[in-house]
Amino acid sequence: MSMQTTITQTQQQEVTKLVGKPLKRKEDLRFLIGASKFVDDIKLPDTLYAFAVRSPYAHAKINSINLRQAMSTAGVHHIYTAEEIHGRIVTLPIPDASDNRKPVPRLPLAEGVAKYAGEAVCFVIAESRSLAQDAGEIVEVDYAPLEGVVEPSKAMLPESPQIHEKIDQNMGNYYVRKSGDIDQAFKSADKIVKIDIVNQRVAPSPMEPRAILASYDPGTDYLTVWMSNQQPFDTRLALAEVLHMPENKIRVIAPDVGGAFGAKCYLYPEDALVCMASIDLGQPVKWIETRSENIATMFHGRGQEQYIEAAVKNDGTIIGLKVKIISDSGAYASPETFGDPEVTVNMLPAQYDFKNYFAELYCVYTNKVPFDAYRGAGRPEATYLIERVVDRVASELGLDPTELRLKNFLRNPNSEYKSLTGYTYEIGDYEANLKKALETLNYYKWRRIQRDERAKQNGRLIGIGVGAYMEISAWGPGSHQTASLNVTQTGRIKVTSGTSPHGQGHETPLAQIAADELGIDIERITVTYGDTDRLAWGSVTGGSRSAALGGTAVMMSARKIKAKMAAIAAMELGVDAESLVFQDAKIFQKQNQKKSLTFDQVAAMGYDAAKLPEGMEATLFEYSAFTPKNWTWPYGTHVAVAEVDRDTGMVKVLDYVAVDDIGVVVNPMIAEGQIHGGVAQGAGQALLEGIIYDQSGTLLTGNFLDYQIPQAGDMFPIRWSTTFTPTHSNPLGIKGVGENGTCASTPAIVNAVEDALGEIKIRSMPLAPDYLHSLMKGLSHR
Repeated sequence: MSMQTTITQTQQQEVTKLVGKPLKRKEDLRFLIGASKFVDDIKLPDTLYAFAVRSPYAHAKINSINLRQAMSTAGVHHIYTAEEIHGRIVTLPIPDASDNRKPVPRLPLAEGVAKYAGEAVCFVIAESRSLAQDAGEIVEVDYAPLEGVVEPSKAMLPESPQIHEKIDQNMGNYYVRKSGDIDQAFKSADKIVKIDIVNQRVAPSPMEPRAILASYDPGTDYLTVWMSNQQPFDTRLALAEVLHMPENKIRVIAPDVGGAFGAKCYLYPEDALVCMASIDLGQPVKWIETRSENIATMFHGRGQEQYIEAAVKNDGTIIGLKVKIISDSGAYASPETFGDPEVTVNMLPAQYDFKNYFAELYCVYTNKVPFDAYRGAGRPEATYLIERVVDRVASELGLDPTELRLKNFLRNPNSEYKSLTGYTYEIGDYEANLKKALETLNYYKWRRIQRDERAKQNGRLIGIGVGAYMEISAWGPGSHQTASLNVTQTGRIKVTSGTSPHGQGHETPLAQIAADELGIDIERITVTYGDTDRLAWGSVTGGSRSAALGGTAVMMSARKIKAKMAAIAAMELGVDAESLVFQDAKIFQKQNQKKSLTFDQVAAMGYDAAKLPEGMEATLFEYSAFTPKNWTWPYGTHVAVAEVDRDTGMVKVLDYVAVDDIGVVVNPMIAEGQIHGGVAQGAGQALLEGIIYDQSGTLLTGNFLDYQIPQAGDMFPIRWSTTFTPTHSNPLGIKGVGENGTCASTPAIVNAVEDALGEIKIRSMPLAPDYLHSLMKGLSHR
């Protein structure tokens, strides 16, 4: 019998499935008892420690660096400068250049000119962290401050300081999308609604800052790197290119990772320098970022000025949209500095059915830390823009904002639709989803309460806000994710996944998928990840793709194993492999369950050449790489009820409902946790968080006293439920859940607050009490 035996539906487990059950996370025990291993928990003998000397200026010429006193400090092994490493590293990873895209090389250390506050100027290597820091603090750097620019709309003016030679008006990227006849749409409109809003810069702020430990073995010319990182395989490739080493001479390990949110995808200056130091000095080198360094030097997210004009009819029909986005790129472009705001432009039509669209994007260099992905990476910015526009249109036309959405939603659920920007949507039932959210909230009851309060003198300021979203997830054609599966001789399973978590809980849902396929208990399964020596390849953990793509790769590998085991069992039992069922750790004939073997018996046979069908190779191991034919399109509606204190401007969220359509839910408990986390981050941007620089480019929010993130007491109950429309992008039917809450919660809360304030219009975030108080007093100019 051929080892290529296919698996039919009769071989699928026909009892209670684990997929869909809210199982507790397998990995939590080690976190709870302190047995987890983050980068700083890894100890190697003779480790040296690094410290970065950073520019205090946003823009300054470096006249000289005096290392004499620092180098004479006991315990200091080396101090790197740009002059010393000139030519060894041409650039860190940057976007591809084109006629419109103009990235500039980014070096690990500022060469000649520092271009943002916090840019590394030299890199100290010493026998302890304290020694490295002490030496770094006595490095003498002579700076000549230069005029800088921090506001992107000013940076693109002809008279602004030029940050990079040959980059006119600091323009890193210009991008246009258009569809339909936008001029005719505006001519035929009953009303033009204009709105300009700011989606402010935010700091990703993972619990674990950046961290790296590198150890080079000169005997084998082999570099092992432990990093707090989202994509170890791509990082290995980037290190190979930057360090001019063969890729097969580098091993990258992402151990337990304490959060990332998109900001740990790409190579940072310190990563290259630590590896270089280990190679040069022949000892392990470790660098652990401090919290203040993290806020100042990890990629920031968001950072868009958005200017919109909507052409509308008096009945609320949106017939056209003009958009201008100015994206704050920071001082350099990393791989997605231009790509993420392009996603914003391409996702703006979202689930709304208008035919005429014109959008232009300006990505502008400023004297700030570079911008890159942050949870959602362009999609939350798009959702915020379109949802703020819809509410403003409703307000100016005197219509209920939910009715305006229902009027403009795309119709025909489960059909395909070619979007204005070229995507092929799987249309959802947006109307049913919105109505479920309104019913869950008891929307019309809250509207009555609002009317009653407005009728009172000094009544409570209560508002209701909607954030309806559709996002592009799971990355489509050209993307892939991998997994291998090994059944041992004793019937235990080891899954090695190309996707590596940083808090999401991948071990449990991937094990649930494998357990269902093989008809075994989940406790038999171990899931490993994050090590480039354990798998041929893997891709990034991001874009809400791990279950959809990584889970499918696990399923594919499990089915290949299952086919092989079915062929082995069929030969032993003298039956047709197609008739076999895998259930309760047994493999038996469906028509005659006495024809049966245990899973363990067949596993052992897989390693016994005498028990194998002719032509079959021994061992039970399979590898799979899944590439989807399309993206997935999760969507949903979040509705917030907020109250603004008249006297203080303090916002309190009174009720919050989230209804998400995310396809098949592998583990509802983990999925709900993802929604809660996303809502918290979106609420943080709406109410608390905001990176602030002064006009000189000095960071004013460099710690958690000044940069506020949500704490437990800032949060509110979230009532979560789902609707279901299918996706055909992957065989598991999963759409993704990691970024949905971040997309929806920010506009829902801001729309609620603006609704509470009545005629007062909100331009920027966060909605801090002093800002809202000044708005109510007519004093704010933000």
